[in-house]
Amino acid sequence: MLRSRLKVKTRIGKICYVNCIPFYHRLKLADDHEVQYYETYPTKLNLALRTGKIDMGPISSLEYLNHQEDYYLLPEIVIGARDFSGSVLLLSRERIEGLNKTQIALTRQSLSSAALLRILLKFKYKFNNRFKVTAGGPEDLLARYPAALVIGDDALFFRPKEFVYKYDLSELWWNWTGKPFCFSVWAVRRQFADENPEAVASVLRSLGQNLERNLTDIETLIKESLEMDFLNPNFSKVFGYLFNLSYRMDASMREGLELFYRLAKRLKLSPQPEALRFFRAF
Repeated sequence: MLRSRLKVKTRIGKICYVNCIPFYHRLKLADDHEVQYYETYPTKLNLALRTGKIDMGPISSLEYLNHQEDYYLLPEIVIGARDFSGSVLLLSRERIEGLNKTQIALTRQSLSSAALLRILLKFKYKFNNRFKVTAGGPEDLLARYPAALVIGDDALFFRPKEFVYKYDLSELWWNWTGKPFCFSVWAVRRQFADENPEAVASVLRSLGQNLERNLTDIETLIKESLEMDFLNPNFSKVFGYLFNLSYRMDASMREGLELFYRLAKRLKLSPQPEALRFFRAF
């Protein structure tokens, strides 16, 4: 009598933002795979992977650099932007040129975006700023600080009650460097990948196929995953947002990521970057 194969249990992280729905909506894994999802915002997902609460997931690109000896990158899939993203914004009560030496509020929810802002202000604008990591919505932060970094759905759907300047960080990066910006990478704990290479390869295959299927029909993706139709005033915003994001680690995205890592090291935000280590099943 043949023994049935034991199911491999994989704990997968899930970012609770609109930009992640192309990965997860209608995702179906192999029958011999048992999955447990852990959904939260990026910095808490970073901690979950670091402490072994999850085995793999999308994490802040800077989290990989800070713990590169513990992770493999999953090849090809990322969350990035060429030109503007729409969901990583510096909101300011005055033009960015007037923000030198001011204190700027940083969201607790992001690591890479906060580092990107520090890099842009220091190296592009030659500013010397102070930063405060704090909680609060966009209106609350702008009431307490001259400018604030806001990310994710809070940034995407923000409608200010009065005029504020909005600076898209990936657009500033693109105009400055000519390279796309990679906000999030998919990573797997090395120990888990070394012990379960077939399981990791299976998840990676399913993620890639599901991502391609969903991005081919963004209209259906929005209708099914967000229960949002054409009459919803946010439909066109979400469609344009998902259409414009970049989900593949091509050569230019990799170049942008490696430049970001070098500048993060230069600003003493991270250790010396080593060569990127990608998961390979065989």
